[in-house]
Amino acid sequence: MTTLTVQARAKINLTLDVFNKRSDGYHSLASVVQAISLYDTLRLRAAPGSEISLTCEGEHAAGVPSDASNLVVKAARAVLDVAHCDMGLDIRLHKGIPSQAGLGGGSSDAAAALIGVTSLFGLDIGPKLLHELASKLGSDVPFFLSGGTAIMRGRGENICPVADAPTLWLVVVKPEESVSTAWAYGALDSIEDRSSNRATKPLEEALKAGDLARVISGQSNDFELPVFRRFPRLAWLRDELQMAGALTAHLCGSGSALYGIAGDEAQANKIANLLRGAYRNTYVARTLSRIESNPLREMTG
Repeated sequence: MTTLTVQARAKINLTLDVFNKRSDGYHSLASVVQAISLYDTLRLRAAPGSEISLTCEGEHAAGVPSDASNLVVKAARAVLDVAHCDMGLDIRLHKGIPSQAGLGGGSSDAAAALIGVTSLFGLDIGPKLLHELASKLGSDVPFFLSGGTAIMRGRGENICPVADAPTLWLVVVKPEESVSTAWAYGALDSIEDRSSNRATKPLEEALKAGDLARVISGQSNDFELPVFRRFPRLAWLRDELQMAGALTAHLCGSGSALYGIAGDEAQANKIANLLRGAYRNTYVARTLSRIESNPLREMTG
């Protein structure tokens, strides 16, 4: 096999509890993370020599680096180096996931590259080593090695898959504003006597019980407090989603995208149609099972 195509799925955080900063500079987290149907596409092709080239295209390619700073290149290089594989690689990345949105597109791309390069060249790299490589690349990357529904703890490297959440239909909106993740953490730290919502454990219990009403009502994101204060238009977007019919609406990661949960696919399309006039980057998506979101499932030659 000389070429391989793999899809990299986006995620939302059904809960995001942010605790104090650790001695290593990271924050401890607890989060119910959920893969969704928005995706980027990576096409990998073996190339002469030992260089890695990356081309970015698609509606969200603007501003995405195509040099060695891109996580896709870092991931591909990490796999080739650890396997002592002296091969060249051409990568074409089609961006369908909005950037700077809190949807994990860059991390998902990195995970897809780890798995894709391993498969393309038939490298003998087990899941434990892939997880180690993913953890070094970024806090969200390990989750995307399996996808589905999972509990994330630590700084993101501790992933505990759980039973698939009930299928939820979503409306995802990426406004023009962008939110710096570093700023969001700093803004949280600057709030005196801040306490986390600690919503992850209750939602995990609701998932285990199969209680859809509690799954919907129990969603939470600690970043909403500082982000909505600093960006009132994002708080207004949350209200717009709910006024249009969403059962609940929350920030994606540290933002700036938001997602609203609809009762069904038809309702999701109705909400999206109401918002597209004001927000060009509005998408209908749904949650994915672990089987559906596993990058290996989508691989084609």
